[in-house]
Amino acid sequence: MALSNDSVAVTPGSGASIATQLVSTKEYQAVVTADSVGHLQGTKATWVVSTGNTAHVAAARTTLIDLFNATASGVVLRVVGCYVIPAQVAVTGVGLTYEVIRTTAVGTGGTTLTPQAFDLDSTALPAQVTCRLKPTGGATGTTVTLFLNGASEETFPYAAMASTLNHIPQTQELAAMKGLKIRANEGLKLDQTTNSNVGNVNVVLVFTVE
Repeated sequence: MALSNDSVAVTPGSGASIATQLVSTKEYQAVVTADSVGHLQGTKATWVVSTGNTAHVAAARTTLIDLFNATASGVVLRVVGCYVIPAQVAVTGVGLTYEVIRTTAVGTGGTTLTPQAFDLDSTALPAQVTCRLKPTGGATGTTVTLFLNGASEETFPYAAMASTLNHIPQTQELAAMKGLKIRANEGLKLDQTTNSNVGNVNVVLVFTVE
């Protein structure tokens, strides 16, 4: 990530040089955009974590993945992508519902997942940022942030489109939205709320670090 490193006093005849670009005989100011906390656009470290294809569970509620940012991590996470992708395996599928829920405690048990950086030069994640597949404890939920509907039936159009369907709204009107902000001692999990073991699913979270 990078912060803007200078400011310009816009006073005729003084101040730092301002970059311009010639367009149709006129010079236009060239700008670099920054977000609400000052990071230049496109410079935040971005990470992805995936459950891989994992079986649905016949239970009233199952946490498929949790992401937690523990105290003293020194970073803030913003979850900007959430994908729920059914495996393309022939099954007699059923409709499924999921919930994205904020958490106040780290998940325990289950299988540790290792996020992967989009840019291999990114600073490593602090040890306090952890992810788990199907934690068996912890991951104490508070508020439901998103309700999602899916299906394990591979012939549904949803199954073919799911790998490109981001459940965190990214419409034109919300193009500059911040994502789901995860401060220290906060987390996020995705629960399967339909009692069914039909089919497998891959849950993918994409998040930035600041």
